[in-house]
Amino acid sequence: MSSISLLPPEILREVLQYLPVSILLAFGCTSKYHHAIQSISLSKLRVGVFASRINAMIGLLDAHDDQSKVHNVQIVLPKKDGRSKKMVIRNQNKLIFNIVSKYQHTLRDLEVTLWDLQCAAESIAKVRNLRSLSIRLDHPHTRYADIGRSFWKDAPGSTVWNTLCGKGKGSKVFGRLESFNLERSGITDYQLQCILEENPHITQLRLRKCFGLTEDFFRNLARSDLGKSLRLLHFTQNTVDWVDERVLKYVKGLPSLTSLSLHGCHNINSDLVRKMNAEQWHIGDLVTPRNSDSPPDVVEVDPLYK
Repeated sequence: MSSISLLPPEILREVLQYLPVSILLAFGCTSKYHHAIQSISLSKLRVGVFASRINAMIGLLDAHDDQSKVHNVQIVLPKKDGRSKKMVIRNQNKLIFNIVSKYQHTLRDLEVTLWDLQCAAESIAKVRNLRSLSIRLDHPHTRYADIGRSFWKDAPGSTVWNTLCGKGKGSKVFGRLESFNLERSGITDYQLQCILEENPHITQLRLRKCFGLTEDFFRNLARSDLGKSLRLLHFTQNTVDWVDERVLKYVKGLPSLTSLSLHGCHNINSDLVRKMNAEQWHIGDLVTPRNSDSPPDVVEVDPLYK
């Protein structure tokens, strides 16, 4: 037995968490004991499946929060002539399904990056001890022959979200979330409410381009027990017509908020947000829909460029 195997399992696990995934997997191939320790060392995982290397690099730059001990798995699909968008999405979900299923008993923090969520939702729902879940489906930087720019500006509703709220196959899903991040989703008020009810300890909620939500989401959140303890709410890039000053009246029902972002919700007046925060909310970390002191977004074009 090697000298490293003489270390207590909890210390060895802590050390292995800092290793790159490739080295960690190689370590697990050396013995059955090392394989068992390697399996429980993957508690924080960021996995993404991309169509090109440049997309994988940008996807890593878009990551947030402290990722010092997160294992990054970036998979670039092989190039094949005539590969359709439907095939790419199917392969993305299949790969993430296999990876998450293998480590579902040890994962605590999980971030998945793909174009659309399908069968991968089944494996995510079975990770019972999750504390943080991030599902990133928004990749407007992607350039692909079978995808138009409008693809990233829309998020149709889907029954796949029922799987994550315990309404699909399998009744019991994760219920220990403390942080939930969702990007470009057609999730409905009811589906999101079911997820929040299953996870009453959520204190951080990030929703970007969730076009299926309505004013009822804010109303239900302000009335719920979870809303009373919610500390971070980032509701960003939601440009549907109903997202206007009407949502501001519900912020008062979230008394524990220390961070609020409405960035990109351009139907909401930024000056009004600042005024209500100064008079009513008193939230320390506030991001308004648009900085009124700066000029509107302008894209400069070189007239000599062809």
